[in-house]
Amino acid sequence: MTDDQQGDLPRKSPESAILRVELFSDGVMAIALTLLALDLSHTTYQHGDLSNSIIDQWPSYASFLVSFIYVAVMWMNHHATFHRLQAVNFPLMWANMGVLLGAVVLSYPTALLSSAFKTTNAADQRAAIVLYGLLAFVMGLSWCLLFFVISRSPEIWVNPNDGPKWRKVTLWAGGGAFGYLLAVAAGVWISPILSLIMFFVLVAYRSTQAMRIHRDPPAPEPKY
Repeated sequence: MTDDQQGDLPRKSPESAILRVELFSDGVMAIALTLLALDLSHTTYQHGDLSNSIIDQWPSYASFLVSFIYVAVMWMNHHATFHRLQAVNFPLMWANMGVLLGAVVLSYPTALLSSAFKTTNAADQRAAIVLYGLLAFVMGLSWCLLFFVISRSPEIWVNPNDGPKWRKVTLWAGGGAFGYLLAVAAGVWISPILSLIMFFVLVAYRSTQAMRIHRDPPAPEPKY
């Protein structure tokens, strides 16, 4: 094919590039949500003791629920973020891969968290809390990087006045990330159960991120 023929090839629109990134990300997060359910396995029990066996599985339910909600919140935040963009660039796509990496590997510390809390060994519980919390911290930093890349790329914004929004959201995501370090500290020095509660609270904190992204900035002051 000659250079002239290559120049005649239709170029994909920025909207189609965004759509490809969103569809790919949606698929990855859907698989991540499915992987979380694999730890909800059938438990053995003696006849007449099924109810107690179900209750004993509460760590599996709690771990699955907090991680499921976490990935669901990630998806909502991701949707809100790309709704405010009109194009993508390579730094954004790589930053997006970092976000998706956290979603994919979340099933592993979730399974360990469930397994550790089925025992009464405090050391195992603390180790599982540390692993889960550190991964959640890194996942939070990946969102900071994503928002930082967006804040430095005004050419991909839908609204040219979104600069202050992206800077604030970057700081907001950073606060949530460091919150997981506090949850880890609470689990190590106070109680692993307290860490689980803090994990739920932090997911609720992150759920407000989509609303902050959707909120339009004030109109710029007229220049005279």
